[in-house]
Amino acid sequence: MKIAPLTFIACVIFLHPCRSQTNADSVLQKNVRSAFRLAIQKPDSAIPVAEKGLRRATQTGNKRLAAYSYKTKGWAEFHQGSYDSGFADLDRATQLFKELRDSLETMLMYVNTGIVLIEHTRFVDATGYLMMADTLSDQLNNKRVKAEVNRQMGILSRERGDYKRSIDYFRESMTLNLSAQDTAHYTEAATSLAIVFMKMSLPDSCLAVLDQCAPIIKNMRDAAYQRAFLDERYGDAYFALARYAGALEKYKDAFGIFVANDEKGDVAYEALNIGKTCQKMNNVHEAEGYLLMSFRIADSVHEIHYSKDAASELAGLYKATNDWKNAYKWINIKDSLLDSLQLQDQNEKTAQLTAKYEADKKDKQIALLKKDQELSGIVAQRQRVFRYGAVIVIMLLVLIGFLAVNRYRVVQRNKRLVELEKMRTRIARDLHDDMGSTLSSINIISKMALKNAAGREITDHLERIKDNSGNMLESMSEIVWAINPGNDTLDKVILRMKDFAADILDPLSIRHTFSLEGDFAQVELDLNQRRDFYLIFKEGINNAAKYSGCKRIDVRLVKNHSAVEMQITDDGCGFDPLTVQEGNGLNNMRERARQMGGSLQIDSKQGEGASITLNIRSHHLVP
Repeated sequence: MKIAPLTFIACVIFLHPCRSQTNADSVLQKNVRSAFRLAIQKPDSAIPVAEKGLRRATQTGNKRLAAYSYKTKGWAEFHQGSYDSGFADLDRATQLFKELRDSLETMLMYVNTGIVLIEHTRFVDATGYLMMADTLSDQLNNKRVKAEVNRQMGILSRERGDYKRSIDYFRESMTLNLSAQDTAHYTEAATSLAIVFMKMSLPDSCLAVLDQCAPIIKNMRDAAYQRAFLDERYGDAYFALARYAGALEKYKDAFGIFVANDEKGDVAYEALNIGKTCQKMNNVHEAEGYLLMSFRIADSVHEIHYSKDAASELAGLYKATNDWKNAYKWINIKDSLLDSLQLQDQNEKTAQLTAKYEADKKDKQIALLKKDQELSGIVAQRQRVFRYGAVIVIMLLVLIGFLAVNRYRVVQRNKRLVELEKMRTRIARDLHDDMGSTLSSINIISKMALKNAAGREITDHLERIKDNSGNMLESMSEIVWAINPGNDTLDKVILRMKDFAADILDPLSIRHTFSLEGDFAQVELDLNQRRDFYLIFKEGINNAAKYSGCKRIDVRLVKNHSAVEMQITDDGCGFDPLTVQEGNGLNNMRERARQMGGSLQIDSKQGEGASITLNIRSHHLVP
């Protein structure tokens, strides 16, 4: 059996009531959000829609519907002039969006609240909301909101008279809106920048900005208000430049748009601008008509500032035409309006004092709560102290364990070093006592056999035995000297260096000197360092003795806190280090210096002697 479409829908609604409620909430939420966009021009129509949404949200517990309803209601109440209730509703909406974790709507609420606070000259509070919106816009990478935040910050700076910073904010807002292709908000930022230039008495700069905006606004749809605002800014610039005919034309264009849209406050202000301009052009009759219209409309909508300005202009107009009666009348009206403004200021101050009083009462309640929190905090603090103390004790135990293990390792290492030195001493003593005495015996016996040898062949063999045993004895002596830990300090090495130099140079009648600077007893060398240091010295002395033909050799040793330097200088024939043939041991000397972590420098010229300098950095020596 077929079911008619309407009957089918009815059945679905009956069988699924939850879905029905959800759809109803969605439709109502959509209506509430649409009402928000109308709240500026038609707040009286927006509020009933928002209140309907709140009633529905209360019945169903729909937080999101409630949040949008409070948002629309608060925005409409602001444009009705109900500041306190409007701010309270916006604050409720913000809290609900935060509970819903809706960062986008929370960010938009911060911006809207900041705009309202600016309009009510609460600049400090407005700055706080705008900063929170700016932080969220960075997190969400929302260029449009960031652009609007910059525009509002520019307005704040402009109201404080900080025009330089205001210009920077407006330009940044324009750049961001362009990148987001948001032409409507781009023109708003640009016209705001134009106002700054007017306040700085720079009408030409103002016109340059307006000329950039004009073609953009012209191509925008539903931009009547933007065109009127643009014309108004043009009129201000022309008026400042004394181009009154152009100013009058622009003011009248804006006036016509505001009249068509029934924007009474803007109509009153524009009539005031037209009246001032006609007065400058000596068109007294037309100026009087527009100024009277401005006063009448401003008075009807309770725009006291506009009424006062219109009365002041009328008094000036009648004074200029010698109509003293009317001049006196409008001066009295202006003064009475000034008194009203002062009374209004007093009322605002009273409201501020009342708010401060309420805030003080809340502070006292908060103080009582803080005392309870402090008591709870003391208990919690004691628990934290106990936990921290336990952590510190554990850390100290770990540290003590680490130090104990490290000390054990140091003691074991020192024991191994002591055992090694004992072994070196024993080896040196055994070599000296056993091998040394044996080689000495061979050498002595070979010498005695040479004296009694009969044949030439036996003599040659015994001669080789003597030479070889002598060389072995000399090498063994050096090995014993090198192994013996008693010779580890540099001053012991220097003593052996002196003995070697005397053995080589004295038979050749070469004078030699040793110059020592520093305490060498504190410098210790390991086995390889001592061997390389000594061999570099031997090679340097041997080369000078064999090849230089020198008469004098000077050895200079210098020790300071950071290095040891050895320099061997002769007055011989010299040589060219770049052309000298390998095999004279120079490359070996450089390699030994490198292994010691030092450097070897050879300086020589033909006929000017030679100098060899060895430098060893202290951190390569045994401490």
